[in-house]
Amino acid sequence: MIQSTRRGFLKKTVTAVAATATCGMHSTAADEKRRSLAGAIGFTTGSLAYQRRNKLLTMSALPKFVRDDLGMQLIDLNTNWLESYEDSYVRRVREDAEDADCFFTNLKVNHKFSDLYADDAGERRKAMMHARQLITAGRLLGVRWMRFSIPKPIPGSRTASLSAHRELASVAESQGIQLLVENNGWMKSEPGSVADLVRIIGKNIAPGPGTGNWNDDVRYEGIAKSFPDAVTCDFKVFDLDSNREHRKYDIRRCFDVAWKTGFRGPWAIEHWNEDTQAFAKETRYLRDLLNKWITAAS
Repeated sequence: MIQSTRRGFLKKTVTAVAATATCGMHSTAADEKRRSLAGAIGFTTGSLAYQRRNKLLTMSALPKFVRDDLGMQLIDLNTNWLESYEDSYVRRVREDAEDADCFFTNLKVNHKFSDLYADDAGERRKAMMHARQLITAGRLLGVRWMRFSIPKPIPGSRTASLSAHRELASVAESQGIQLLVENNGWMKSEPGSVADLVRIIGKNIAPGPGTGNWNDDVRYEGIAKSFPDAVTCDFKVFDLDSNREHRKYDIRRCFDVAWKTGFRGPWAIEHWNEDTQAFAKETRYLRDLLNKWITAAS
């Protein structure tokens, strides 16, 4: 767990980003960001979707819950938690996090908005305007990374070039943010898809894979191919049994395969339990398990 306070950490991060924006997954700035969060463990807010939908936790209360109940600081946020993208609201969200000694690393765009690759040019323009607003929100939150969904490139079609994502990567770069590719949707069955998309888009983009998103028959191959250049990850854990065993797949093997590629963190835990107390207890257990594995592997 990161020992420095968020305010001191943030000051150093902002200075580094201002000095040199992230230019690509092999850039010095990107490498520095990766090193600075080596060994860090946090969680993804998708874990608390039930609590959010049922108003058991709100955005304003979330950072304190993360710090006090989970014993963490690192928050991988998704846009469904945000009530607005207005500057004043987003700044307040960041202040709440800093007051709780927490910080946001990633903003996942999980809500639906106009299609960046629609046939209609007007819809594409509308989508790009909204995406640019989200990137500004990400900057105000202090995130390093953002993830937008990416369609499957189809040779001979407009999406083959993924031009909208190249534009987004350029806009994000100007605000000190790097785009991520996560293995969602069509990518789950294609173990090389994350690395392929990073190569196709080409600039200011890096893998941000999830261990649990792959189809079972390609999971470990997908991890081996997507983690060598990853800058963050979702460490996904489904239901634990009464002995805290994970029957769905081997989470220790997921960790080991990722570690062997050279990936060192951050590890953002994604886990679910509708019982908030049980969720906190299980997430702390997973945090400690990851810490144990990291210590043993180091």
